[in-house]
Amino acid sequence: MSSFSLSRRMTGVSESATLKLNALVQSMKASGEDVVNLSAGEPDFAVPDAAKAAVVKALQENRSKYTPVAGILELRKAIAHKTNLQHRELAAKNPWDPSQIVVANGGKQAIFQTLLAIVNPGDEVLIPSPFWLSYPEMVKLCEGSPIILTCPFDKGFKLTPEQLERAISDRTKVLILNSPSNPSGVTYTAAEFRALGDVLRKHPKGKDIVVISDEIYDRILFTGGDFVSFLSANPDLYQQTVTVNGLSKSAAMTGWRIGWTVAPKWVTDGILTIQGQSTSGINALAQYAALAGLQLPEDYFAQNNDRYLKRRDLALEVLARAPKLKVIRPEGAFYIFVGVDDFLHSGEDSAGFAERLLRDGKVALVPGTPFGAPTFLRMSFATDDESLRKGCERIVEYVGRT
Repeated sequence: MSSFSLSRRMTGVSESATLKLNALVQSMKASGEDVVNLSAGEPDFAVPDAAKAAVVKALQENRSKYTPVAGILELRKAIAHKTNLQHRELAAKNPWDPSQIVVANGGKQAIFQTLLAIVNPGDEVLIPSPFWLSYPEMVKLCEGSPIILTCPFDKGFKLTPEQLERAISDRTKVLILNSPSNPSGVTYTAAEFRALGDVLRKHPKGKDIVVISDEIYDRILFTGGDFVSFLSANPDLYQQTVTVNGLSKSAAMTGWRIGWTVAPKWVTDGILTIQGQSTSGINALAQYAALAGLQLPEDYFAQNNDRYLKRRDLALEVLARAPKLKVIRPEGAFYIFVGVDDFLHSGEDSAGFAERLLRDGKVALVPGTPFGAPTFLRMSFATDDESLRKGCERIVEYVGRT
């Protein structure tokens, strides 16, 4: 018998459910089945022409060599400028500098490297649920302990100050926040973020807790107001907050793998060491594309937002025909989290329902179980109107006969 084995840190780490399901959908489509895929978290918009042109120009000028580990200076300056605009009060006194930015291979690597730099074996990482499904798996890979804080549907899927205070222990090291949220689309107000910040300010352990603020959907917002970040609401928590962002969602540049961290120097130094010994600087051409993406006019983002808003409202209108479905109107991102409690078979969770819906209803949604919500499914409306309407109508028809 072979003595080969994987490392202990792989114990309990799960495969990405979204990627696995998307592969199944593609296989069914390749077999000729008429499947509407509302599972993937990927905009259907084309990559901006400015980004394409920037790549061509960089190629013509032979700017395709290794770059600094942290990223090219021009890009880091542009990221610092964007972040300072969002943190005006903080920037007025202590603006972010390019030296505090690391450009990574997507927001996923940016978060993972932050956790690697901070978390020791046994440290607890607080994760409000529902959550992006990779958070707890990343924590496990770092040999930390993911502590799931359930935020129920009737509380708007939001973490309350009381929950946070009860959850903090002597082993708490990190709190992960995501607004707008994947999978629920909920956003936090400045007052709600300040209330969470107050817990960290007042709790004896609070000053030692690092907040990772995942803001990848910051440009996809339906509140009618400006984006609110955790740090803009709590500028005094500058030394314990890491902001993660990127262009995958806002500029439809998913395959370019462009993300970044904006962090105090003590965290940035650790992230730089990790990236320097793993991937080094990211693809040079993608960085020039990212620079162009950050320089896009506001009209570009506004037009995309209008299209997303119309799609959101279309989906909600159709889903309302099945009143037993539980739905919270998303305020950002491009997902609707749909509760199917009344349609589950005995002993079944949303993974089983998703399989039935795919097999019998020919619609692909992502089960909410790996997102920490076993009776919900995530539906993406980042697709064309015809597919979205057809998919929602099939969902309504399917639950009507279930």
